[in-house]
Amino acid sequence: MTDRNHSLARVASLARVALASAALLAACEGTGTDPLESQSAEAARAAETFTELADSVARNGGDADVGNAYSGIAGLLRMGGRVTPITIAIDGVATSFMAAAMTVETSVSDCPPGAQCIKPPDLFVLRSLIAWEKENPRRIVQLSSADDDDPIGAILDPSPLALYRRMASLVYMDGAGGTYLGTSGTQTIAVTRSTTPCPEPAAGDTLWRILRPNGTCVLAEHAVAFSGKVEPSPFLVTGNSATGTHTIAMGTQAVHGTHAAITITRCDESCTVPVAPPVVVRPSNELPATLSARVNGDVTLTFTVKNPTADPAKVVYPSGQKYDFAVIDSTTGKSVFTWSANKAFVQALQEETVPGGGTLTFVEKWTPPKAGRYLARGWLTSTSHRSQAYASFVVP
Repeated sequence: MTDRNHSLARVASLARVALASAALLAACEGTGTDPLESQSAEAARAAETFTELADSVARNGGDADVGNAYSGIAGLLRMGGRVTPITIAIDGVATSFMAAAMTVETSVSDCPPGAQCIKPPDLFVLRSLIAWEKENPRRIVQLSSADDDDPIGAILDPSPLALYRRMASLVYMDGAGGTYLGTSGTQTIAVTRSTTPCPEPAAGDTLWRILRPNGTCVLAEHAVAFSGKVEPSPFLVTGNSATGTHTIAMGTQAVHGTHAAITITRCDESCTVPVAPPVVVRPSNELPATLSARVNGDVTLTFTVKNPTADPAKVVYPSGQKYDFAVIDSTTGKSVFTWSANKAFVQALQEETVPGGGTLTFVEKWTPPKAGRYLARGWLTSTSHRSQAYASFVVP
């Protein structure tokens, strides 16, 4: 993997959506100094609250990123999570928050299985703190970074991502409809792993085992400190009421959480699911999407892309291909289907305008080779807009 791709992957892991991964990786949250029962009860109450918030956003047609953030936090807490009370200063005012943390280390090797290779695996690290005000859970602070040397900053032009230096992501939702991004500041997150395995996922929840079969998870403590300035998000957030700037700071405090180590061996990009924190603010040229997989002998894949703004979006394609689908066997992580693999496309620039509030829908069928659990991905092949979605399904 080149340094350029390495940089792109690390920046993208902080900036783009893969919310399902964050939820499944949160299946193992840490223990605390409080009694276990108290910690679990607090986490369960918080999870229920965020589930209700996510449902409310969906019912009322609110911003998808906000709803996904609430849903992601609920998933993080419900699947074995515990919480830690902390204090964060907002514009100098000390405010009580509840928090959880997680670290994910993904080792990606280009070396074929069984071969002797000189190049060591590439290591991608994502450390995240997620905190919410107990009395107003819509008020959320999230810090994500790969290293203590990463300054807090926002990528305002997402087109040449690989040219930017690594930056830490700070997101602030003020609880009154405003979403802010960190534009400057410093941060540190020291992670101390224990030898205690993470709790098993809840009964019937196999996402952790299916999507990351070569992973380990242990309880961990995160010593977090940061100080940053946040400004109104320039990215797509429906009805964003953010105005002015805020300073947000947290002195060094211990937050209970987990440390997950994942190993991915050589395979195509469809083998990997981007790891992202629960709160993700999309770059302005990313269109939200959904993917459904209906199993009835064959599998019908339906990829739907939405323009959430009132303005039309001109989508540009480098060829006659507008989209693609890929399916992997979740047990082995190996690719079993790529829709475009045996197709030819006109090699000429194509354009398509999606009206405000409009959608693009692409449907294809795939015949599975055997029963099992699979993970599908659908994405636009556009050079102007990023858009992708995942769906996990079982073939009986």
